[in-house]
Amino acid sequence: MTVIDVALVLTMATLVALAAQRRLVGLMVGAGGALVLRPLLLLADMNPWLGLFGALLIGLGLALIGRLLLPAGGGRGWLVRVAGGAGGAVLGVAVVLTLVTSLPIQRDALNPNQLRYPSQELPLTVRPLVERSLLVQFGREVLFAPLLVTQEPRSPERAAVTAALHGWVITGEPWRLRP
Repeated sequence: MTVIDVALVLTMATLVALAAQRRLVGLMVGAGGALVLRPLLLLADMNPWLGLFGALLIGLGLALIGRLLLPAGGGRGWLVRVAGGAGGAVLGVAVVLTLVTSLPIQRDALNPNQLRYPSQELPLTVRPLVERSLLVQFGREVLFAPLLVTQEPRSPERAAVTAALHGWVITGEPWRLRP
């Protein structure tokens, strides 16, 4: 486990805590954000600024709708806090997963069929931490799930999970050369 893993886990824990504090609104924003992740990623593929603007608008819209439709106090008791925390956990997993699958991919100059993830062109101060990160290694597995089907022996359950996560957060085939 590296500092990168700790930072990513703290990111997820922060989202869980914030959503638990917001109770049912946190559940709505967390679950809604995870549901619209795929369309937002497709939009960001066309134009990153448009994707960012869309994410901000949808997040604000989910929060406002939650405040209007749900009780003013968001409910009382531990059950609504747990529900909010669950929404935050779903959104936290989505955020961490998109981060660990979005690092640059490098193609080997001598063998163009050889891919390296993350790229060796990362700054020297960060590269060893990123390469040893358990979450980044899992992100690599999710990112390259269609290519790893025949390459590496994995349990059928793990392969099914990584394939499902790949279908949720990866748009297109980022390992292909873009014109």
